[in-house]
Amino acid sequence: MTFFLGNQGNVKLRRGSQFQYGSLQGEINPDDVNTNLNRIGFDGAIDNLLTGDRIEISTTDPRKLAFFSGGTWSDNTVSDALSAYVNVNAAGGLRFFRTFADAVNNVRAAEILVEPFAGAPIPVSIFVRDTTFNILGCIQSYEFSTDREAIDITALSDKFRQQYSAGLISGSGRISCSFSYETSGVSEPALLVMQIIQRVEIGSACDLGLYLTDQAVDASVETVFYDLTAVVTRAGVQVGAGAAIECTIDFVTTGDIRLVFGRPSDYILKEDTDRINLDQSLDFLLTEETD
Repeated sequence: MTFFLGNQGNVKLRRGSQFQYGSLQGEINPDDVNTNLNRIGFDGAIDNLLTGDRIEISTTDPRKLAFFSGGTWSDNTVSDALSAYVNVNAAGGLRFFRTFADAVNNVRAAEILVEPFAGAPIPVSIFVRDTTFNILGCIQSYEFSTDREAIDITALSDKFRQQYSAGLISGSGRISCSFSYETSGVSEPALLVMQIIQRVEIGSACDLGLYLTDQAVDASVETVFYDLTAVVTRAGVQVGAGAAIECTIDFVTTGDIRLVFGRPSDYILKEDTDRINLDQSLDFLLTEETD
């Protein structure tokens, strides 16, 4: 018999969410493009975007995304949309990368080149479109509870109160962790969740995977986890003399709450025990071997 004593779980987080409050709308002026630093300035970035976010930037302008070089796309032609990871500096300047690790570590050799342009500003829209989960580091514990609302359906002539059992389901929880601001490009720091609550315009929604067990721990263990979309409602920090800094993050759910036994939704099953990581597209599964 296998016993699980609290050391098998973890918390995984996806910065983006299916539940989005909206996009960031703005303009890129010629003066916003800094080719020396290879950064682009964007109003609202410092209040809404975090280093490591995967964003989708698009425009309806006929010039398309003229502030990127044509070599950014596989056909060497400037397009009207781009999905990339961003590194955000203290002034809100954006530097673009193709991988999460390169963005959080600011690997200059891997940055996407920007190009100067002339003329009127280019209007753009920015969405946070993360596609994969990262493990949230430094977790000490988490708690999560679900509640079903009891609806009173007592009629005036009834002698006993009646409750309709199929009420609405809601959930809430708390994550406790040690404070950390460093990431290696593999795990998310606790600082990230404290920053998510400060997304001014696009909201503090994110996707969470609260794992009771994870197959990565033991090949014989099936994965059991809560799959939900959370809105961070409170982030607190406790600093004491002679003690490690601790953080608590409170959240409520929005949308579906699923207790899943099996594989995470961002993996594709194969006939063996291996898993294919699902990224932006499944087109590669449909191509010939010679493509």
